[in-house]
Amino acid sequence: MMNVRVIVTEYGGPETLKIVEEPLRQPLRDEVRVRVQSAGVALADIMRREGKYPGSPPTPFTPGYDAVGIVDDLGEDVLHVQKGDRVAVFYNGTGGYAAYVYAKFDELYPVPAQIDAAAATAIILNYVTAYQMLHRLAGVSAGDRILIHGASGGTGTALLELGRLAGVEMFGTASAAKHDVVTRYGAVPIDYRTEDFVEIVRGMAPEGMDAVFDPIGGNNWERSFRTLGTGGRFVGYGYTSVLGQTDSGGWVNDWTNLATKKMTPEGNPAYLYSSTMLRKERPEWFREDLARVFDLLAEGQINPIIAARIPLREAARAHKLLETSQIAGKIVLITS
Repeated sequence: MMNVRVIVTEYGGPETLKIVEEPLRQPLRDEVRVRVQSAGVALADIMRREGKYPGSPPTPFTPGYDAVGIVDDLGEDVLHVQKGDRVAVFYNGTGGYAAYVYAKFDELYPVPAQIDAAAATAIILNYVTAYQMLHRLAGVSAGDRILIHGASGGTGTALLELGRLAGVEMFGTASAAKHDVVTRYGAVPIDYRTEDFVEIVRGMAPEGMDAVFDPIGGNNWERSFRTLGTGGRFVGYGYTSVLGQTDSGGWVNDWTNLATKKMTPEGNPAYLYSSTMLRKERPEWFREDLARVFDLLAEGQINPIIAARIPLREAARAHKLLETSQIAGKIVLITS
C-alpha cells in the first residue's frame, strides 16, 4: 500500500507544495497508524511554508497541525486504542497533510463517532485555541466586552461562536463582504479596510474592552492596546502581518518583548497564546478542552463554518484560497 503526503520542498509560495507517494511502513513500538479522513489548513501552515514561523522546520517537511481518521494499524505495546477507533491527531505544526499518519499516545484524542470528520477537524485547532484564549487566559465572563480581529477566519468565527455562548458583548473586524458572518453571531462588525476600529470601539464602548484577541501583530497590536479598558486583557496569538514580507525579525522582537513583560505599555495584562507551548506546559488542558468542544459540537451548540473541502492533492490550491482572505471559516483537506 502507498501513502500520499504533501511536502514543502523549499521556503516560498504555494508552488513549493508537492505531492509524494511512498510505501506505507509498519507502526513502531507504541505508535499508531491512522487512515486520515480530513486534515486542517491553518495560517501557521503558510507561515511555516514561507519560513516565517519561529523555529520553522528545515525543508522538506509535511505541514499540518491536525487530522481526523480511523486507526488502521498498531505498533507493539499499544493498549489505549484499537483498530477501527475514530481519533483526532494533533501535532506541533507538522505532519497532518497526508493520507496516512503515525502518532504516539500524547498526539491522539478520541472523536465521537457521530461527528462529521471535517467538522471535527475544524474544531481541533481553531476551537480549542478560541476556548483556551477566552477561558484559560482572558477569563471572560458574561457581560464582558471583547474585540476580535480577523473575526471571519477559522479562529475568529470560533471566538465569535464560543463568545456568544459565554454571553459576552462582541466587536469583530472583517472586510465588508464578510460582515454578515460577524453579525450572524451577534457581534458588531468593523470594516478594517475603511474604518478605524479604535475610534469605533471608543465611541460605542467608552469604558474600553475587557479583552482583545489579535492575530495580526505589528501596528495592529499597538492600536489594540489603546482599546483596552481598566483591567482589560490583551491576547496575541499570531503575527499574520508578516506574511508576504521578506523580513520576519519584527515579529520575533515584538513577540519576545511582550512575552517577557507580560503587559502592554499601558500596564494591561498581556498573554501570548501558542497551542504548541500551552499543550506542552499543560497537556491536561488540551485534552479537557478538546473533549469540551467536541461535546458542544455533538450537542449542536456549535457549528463550525467549513469554508471549503479540498482534496489533499490540491493542498496548494487550499493555501492560495486561504491567502486571498476571501473565505470565511476553516479549510479542510479531504483524502477521499
